[in-house]
Amino acid sequence: MNSKQTTPTESLEQFRMRVKGEIVTPGSANYDETRVLHNTRHDRRPAIIVRANDASDVARGIQFARTHGLAIAVRSGGHSLPGYSMNDGGLVIDMSGMTNIQIDPATRTAWAQPGALAGDFAIAAQEFGLAVPFGDAESVGLGGITLGGGIGFLVRKHGLTIDHVRAIELVTADGQIVTATATEHADLFWALRGGGGNFGVVTGFRYELVEVGTILGGAILLPATREVLEGYARVSEDAPEELTTISFVLRAPPMPFVPEEKVGTMVLAIFPCYTGDLEEGQKVLEPFRQLATPVADVTMPMPYPGIYDLTREATAPKREVVRSGFYPSFDSETIDRILEFMEAAPSPFCATQVRPLGGQMAKVDRDATAFAHRGANYLVTIIGGWLEPHEDGTLDAWATRAWDTIKDRREGAYSNFLEDEGEGRIRESYGEKTYARLAEIKQRYDPANVFAGNQNIAPKAMSAAA
Repeated sequence: MNSKQTTPTESLEQFRMRVKGEIVTPGSANYDETRVLHNTRHDRRPAIIVRANDASDVARGIQFARTHGLAIAVRSGGHSLPGYSMNDGGLVIDMSGMTNIQIDPATRTAWAQPGALAGDFAIAAQEFGLAVPFGDAESVGLGGITLGGGIGFLVRKHGLTIDHVRAIELVTADGQIVTATATEHADLFWALRGGGGNFGVVTGFRYELVEVGTILGGAILLPATREVLEGYARVSEDAPEELTTISFVLRAPPMPFVPEEKVGTMVLAIFPCYTGDLEEGQKVLEPFRQLATPVADVTMPMPYPGIYDLTREATAPKREVVRSGFYPSFDSETIDRILEFMEAAPSPFCATQVRPLGGQMAKVDRDATAFAHRGANYLVTIIGGWLEPHEDGTLDAWATRAWDTIKDRREGAYSNFLEDEGEGRIRESYGEKTYARLAEIKQRYDPANVFAGNQNIAPKAMSAAA
């Protein structure tokens, strides 16, 4: 589609009258604030932003864009690393106003719109001691985290976000509103659970909830040495499924619980989430504490949403570059390389994130959903963060050099953590068998590749390059 095509004023005004939500254009007072993304290095200027109020607004937006040859982007929480939540000169369907969350504690199910944020959902469900496994940031929209798979603080105990999806309402490329379940549009239901935004614009999810009340959470900071990181891998692999950790190799930030003399030193910051008996949880964490004298230890019982308090600052909007992959092991050579390039990190916002996986995530058949890397043991992510545009080149170069030292050891990629890295990396996210099946389903539901503003899986008859 031509993202630069101009839209007749008369047609736009008629469109504005037919949409319940707000139409934002470059002349609108709130245009600039509406197009801001989480990765602030992306400065995209769409011709039209449709702040959808319901599924009919979404359908009308799709139809208008197709009529006028406008490329379509879809925004939920705006966390797309490569900035796919916006485009230049096209039409953006902004779901951030569709935030309704309905919890049914009797059936342990919930219906939620894709613009709702993970943190808001966690708080709403926590009222009943319930949860859905989302990611590690409260500010992500449910649309993106769910469609890509969803790896978070409950992954070892309760699996991926998509493992708890029971129905998905969406608008297809031809403007039809459909509901996909295990028995209705089953092929589409399979593809949506991991295949991203390739098949339509989701307007609602039905989730099955799990019981998660008070957890043992917080942070344990240890000196970042080869011995500590080797021990972290060993202890993590031996830990029960009730424990999920997300950890960072980084320079200790100036936080209240970090001793002043340790600020700026290289640490392994372990963020545990233990769902089970709290006394037993303390015993489970003890082997981590024994790896070295902790720089800081602020683990404590907390309601599940409290885990986001510790990641809020790290996940705040900034300029970012990310490289990531699944790994079969977290071995000594990989550790040495990570420690070396982290010592050379040019910004205090740089980190290498390590997520031990397994548990319930691995127990679901790899063909049950479009998420193909059930057997991955680790997800390792290089994160370069900074604030000023003049630092772009320095951070990009650092991330590229760092990735080059460990990328040969990976076995697969996570689509939610991809930048604009080409078709090869998208295929790597799924493997050839899953990718081929997704391309066939894409051909059935979106043969013209209307939804191309994403980690695009082209229809089977096309190539992504076309």
